[in-house]
Amino acid sequence: MKRALKALLAATVVVLVAVAAGIAAREAAGPELRSRHTAEVRAMLAAPPLVPPPVDRVGPAKVVVELETTEVKGTLASNVQYTFWTFGGTVPGPIIRVRVGDTVQIKLKNAKGSDYWHSIDLHAVNGPGGGAGFTQVEPGGKKAFEWKALNPGLYVYHCATPHIPTHVANGMYGLILVEPEKGLARVDREYYVMQGELYTKGRTGETGHQAYDVQKARDERPEYVVFNGSIGALMDTGALKGKVGETVRLFVGNGGPNLISSFHVIGEVFDAVYPEGAIDFAERSCRGGGS
Repeated sequence: MKRALKALLAATVVVLVAVAAGIAAREAAGPELRSRHTAEVRAMLAAPPLVPPPVDRVGPAKVVVELETTEVKGTLASNVQYTFWTFGGTVPGPIIRVRVGDTVQIKLKNAKGSDYWHSIDLHAVNGPGGGAGFTQVEPGGKKAFEWKALNPGLYVYHCATPHIPTHVANGMYGLILVEPEKGLARVDREYYVMQGELYTKGRTGETGHQAYDVQKARDERPEYVVFNGSIGALMDTGALKGKVGETVRLFVGNGGPNLISSFHVIGEVFDAVYPEGAIDFAERSCRGGGS
């Protein structure tokens, strides 16, 4: 059954270009945060593989994004449990969707039950540490900062509290989409997929609760390489569905922290690929089954 697919491929957690101009990030403790925009909207967040609806408004707004970091036990594979570190209780964290020109307010809360400090670094941010310097949050604490979305594209966000690879390997990553000023072409369906690695003490498939193995992470020897946080996450109720003749857009990223992703769909060819999430280069002749 033939389906038309469009894919947006995000960069990994490696920053390729750092732009210092237009810094809009600033630390906030509460009511001191101000915005020049009169329109204020709360960001719609959805658990992967779902995606919030396209930005459907005229002009920029102040977009408030509320995220909570948690440390929760979950299922990694059949009869295998793991304590994931998350944004919003899912791996990956929810995809954030804004538009060029928006002022984005990130409100980050660290759950009281957490054992560790957490933070957020958004690669879409023009500013110190992508916001990480403003959001180092202790268990039970909360912080906020604002930044202006200047460059369209699909970007990774992740925790940037030392030891950063450990926080990422435990599940603390996600994507943020900055739509161009005129938005993206409408499609029938959109889905969100991220690859990630898990480094467990037990071998692949070993049952019971598994602890994180720092030596395996240093050696780049993951026991699991998964999409959306667990084995089988994109099967059964998590399957990415479409009807014949529909156009499907995939937002695809790689949380890492070590391996590359060679994402492709077997039995289908993408109509368009946006390498490294560069949506300004839409419809270029980047065609193929994977990228």
